[in-house]
Amino acid sequence: MLGLWEVGSGPQRMVLHTAFRASIADVIAAPRVLQSAGITPLDFDGRRTEDPVVFAWMPAASVFFHDPDGHLLEYIAMLPHEPDPEQRIVPWHVWERTHPSAPTSESAQTHVHPDACHPDVASERTSSTETPVMR
Repeated sequence: MLGLWEVGSGPQRMVLHTAFRASIADVIAAPRVLQSAGITPLDFDGRRTEDPVVFAWMPAASVFFHDPDGHLLEYIAMLPHEPDPEQRIVPWHVWERTHPSAPTSESAQTHVHPDACHPDVASERTSSTETPVMR
């Protein structure tokens, strides 16, 4: 679904949210990589985090951050587990404990390319469906 709104000439400002599909290893590594690039990783509620969150009803792991224009960007990875709506939204470390087959933070060996987390580069990748990685 695509929603379009007209913005008038007033002081109104529109902030967009764009999600990029990434591997689970890249989502797990993203908070550390974002921090090393001077970007604040955020959880679903917009609070600083060192851990991705899991939307248990999907399930998918996710980390958010803002680009220089204030738009909300997200790296998201679908998980191979059955949905668990009762858990709602949980930090990654909680999901790891309740779903033993989840890849652990230590087992995430794929490294996100530093440019992939730079807001100027990430916001230009709207046509890409995968986060650029270095292996």
